[in-house]
Amino acid sequence: MSMVKRVERIWAHRKVLGTLVTRDFRVRYARSFLGYLWTLIDPLAMALVYAFVFGVIYQRGGVSASQGVPFVLFLVAGYLPWNWFNLCVNETARALYAERLLVRSTNLPRELWVIRVVISKGLEFLLSLPILVGFMVWFLITTPDEVHLNYRLVYWIPATILLFLLNVGIGLCLAPLTALVGDVVRLVRIGLRLLFYLTPIVYSVHLLDEKAAWAKPFQQANPLTGIVDMFRVGLLDPATQPSNHQAWIIATVFSLLWVVIGMWVFRKLEPAVLKEI
Repeated sequence: MSMVKRVERIWAHRKVLGTLVTRDFRVRYARSFLGYLWTLIDPLAMALVYAFVFGVIYQRGGVSASQGVPFVLFLVAGYLPWNWFNLCVNETARALYAERLLVRSTNLPRELWVIRVVISKGLEFLLSLPILVGFMVWFLITTPDEVHLNYRLVYWIPATILLFLLNVGIGLCLAPLTALVGDVVRLVRIGLRLLFYLTPIVYSVHLLDEKAAWAKPFQQANPLTGIVDMFRVGLLDPATQPSNHQAWIIATVFSLLWVVIGMWVFRKLEPAVLKEI
């Protein structure tokens, strides 16, 4: 079956996809007293811990460490999209094996089991954005000279779309690989730990220019660099902090490329996965 036909088949089952996403939410919060609030508490707690460690204990780099923005706000703007990516990679890697009975016994497009994870975690990401908005309002009131909200906030929209595509593409690669080789899960965990520090989340690209300029090309090749920059650029002064268009272009190309690679890998490995599970 061609890639176009597979996409058409996935689209034809969009209502089923919606049902799967709804099921995920019901199961996730079925026995939870706080429910939706965990979507805020979890990333907020981690962001505050990172802010304390890197913004207080290891306070280095001065203004360039957070491009002139209050460090907590700078960190949250990068951590929330990273959290979506991190959760998606971890859970899509196990998507087929975890649901192996349904995957094997139904005639649904198997890609749905990956895409429903990305959408579920994407909705949680959107529901966590009030954390970022809350910090924006707080710093606008307390330190208005350090926050420069501007029209570039609109780039949150393409950044969200690119991150969605990147998550789908990587998930479509990892899900069949993990179903065939269990060690892939361990490699994913190690890779995510490394990637967190190779992505400008707790530091800015400008600080990297000062401390390790040789690493800049490697960082720019990371699609998350451009995506995170798109989430932050609306908080920066346009006069002194121009957009990182090179990283944006790389993020766009790599996100689309991952989708194509993911669809191809999934199609090639699907027969072997069905035999294995």
